[in-house]
Amino acid sequence: MKQWVAVAMILPLLSVTPFQLGAPRIAARSDKTVLFVCEHGTVRSLLAKVLFEQYAAEVGLRMRAVSRATRADSLVPLWMLQGLAADHIALGAWHPQTLRPRDLANASYVVSFDIPTAATAAARAPRAQWDSLPSVSRDYAMGRDAIKARVHQLVDSLKRAHARGKAPRSIDQR
Repeated sequence: MKQWVAVAMILPLLSVTPFQLGAPRIAARSDKTVLFVCEHGTVRSLLAKVLFEQYAAEVGLRMRAVSRATRADSLVPLWMLQGLAADHIALGAWHPQTLRPRDLANASYVVSFDIPTAATAAARAPRAQWDSLPSVSRDYAMGRDAIKARVHQLVDSLKRAHARGKAPRSIDQR
């Protein structure tokens, strides 16, 4: 019961924040997609999706991001909702989804977090594993910042590749 009360207190914050997850921020989006995959789909891949969309829009990279799970949770943890709210991010109608073969088939790039490589092996796109990053559940800010640094490197690499007119064969993580 206490969790529902806490969720009820957080929901108004989530509905008035300036960044809506999945809201259109670039008028004409390309069909290029970065797929982020973690076990539950409610923390690392979700955070990477949000951070990717924010930074890509900021630098003019016309790609979208998708978050998927190998074993999707039904709800985003309360502590994660609180962290997102503090970052002025609202989930809106977003909900965790399980990874499907078509997600791998449609992805331009795949990034996984601490899952077996077999989970994304069917992807024809370049893949990267962002394993052993600081735990977001233990320290939201530290975990978020570690993912943010990787996302910025990825977006910058993709932006450079698109400026050269070709897609990179691998995801540059300089």
